Amino acid sequence: MKKKTKLLIASLAVPFVLSTGEVSTFAQTSTSEQEGNIAQQEERLKLVGTVISSPTNRPPSYEGMPGQLHSSDTILLASPPKGIYALKWVAPEGVTFDVYRGLTPFMDVPLFHNVSNGIKTDLSSTLAFSPALKIANPEGTTEDFEVKVYAVY
Repeated sequence: MKKKTKLLIASLAVPFVLSTGEVSTFAQTSTSEQEGNIAQQEERLKLVGTVISSPTNRPPSYEGMPGQLHSSDTILLASPPKGIYALKWVAPEGVTFDVYRGLTPFMDVPLFHNVSNGIKTDLSSTLAFSPALKIANPEGTTEDFEVKVYAVY
């Protein structure tokens, strides 16, 4: 749909450009507005998880084992929709954190770094998506905070 829209606008704008020698501001504005509207129509959000995180990491539950670096309980993503391609994170302004993937009860692997309010993390860039996620290394807060996770599809 995006390509057809761009071609239609380009085909309407080309005769105008050729006849006047100037680029139409209207054609440029319409193109960017339509691209924005198409992106808004295609992106859908579904709340798939909520967790309360503490302002610091918790000590490991298993002494001497790798992983277990987190400040929240596990976020089990509830019923991610078909076609999910990203996660959108909603947190208090000014708070940043990392997201870890729980591979086993003993090992958590970093998945996303410096996540903050409104950030979308691309799932296609991750090696293997896991519905069990944890918040780690929070910064910018001294109190417990809530993180909501939305599936973008």
